[in-house]
Amino acid sequence: MKPRLLDLFCGAGGCSVGYARAGFEVVGVDIEPHPDYPFDLTVADAMEVLADADYLRTFDVVHASPPCPRYSSATKATGTSDQHPDLLPAVRAALVAAGVTWVIENVEGAPMPDAFTICGYAMGLPTMTINGITAGLSRHRLFESSEFILSPGCACDSAPKASIFGHSGSLRINGRNTAIRKEDAVRLLGVEWMTNRDDIADAIPPAYTEFIGGQLMDALVAA
Repeated sequence: MKPRLLDLFCGAGGCSVGYARAGFEVVGVDIEPHPDYPFDLTVADAMEVLADADYLRTFDVVHASPPCPRYSSATKATGTSDQHPDLLPAVRAALVAAGVTWVIENVEGAPMPDAFTICGYAMGLPTMTINGITAGLSRHRLFESSEFILSPGCACDSAPKASIFGHSGSLRINGRNTAIRKEDAVRLLGVEWMTNRDDIADAIPPAYTEFIGGQLMDALVAA
């Protein structure tokens, strides 16, 4: 029987698919329906689910990706960070109180002092030539866990970096903005099942959580 993992704020399942590839049976929770989500999805407020510690304990691992606009560089640049909820402390507190094995994901700049960074280059995501520039996806994300996780480090410091941002199909390569086709964004991220542009723009590459999930599986076996 596979270990069970609950993915809170799951979106269309970028993190979920990575954990499934690592060997977990995944259940997702999101406040919005996502027809492309490839596993069982409960449409509900993840904060309300977090309040049910007994339910959380029915899973071997709980992953949470609370909304990131509060901490993103875009809202900081426009001075609108305070207009977005600061859910991360409450999410962490609920997971710790429940006593479950947990992982939290968020953007660079989020208040996660014990987190490590994963980037697309370190995970071997594909490169692509766009407007004559061959670049790979940086897509830095922070991860924090109740378990010890070995960090892959960052491998994109001196490499041409591509960043998918916004919900309009935009791409930034080495500071220059250009358009990107949906199918190219899907390939860069490794989210071939997604069809909605908003979901694609928000997606976490599954390679990130497959890497983390493999270590969590080893920890569960050793426990």
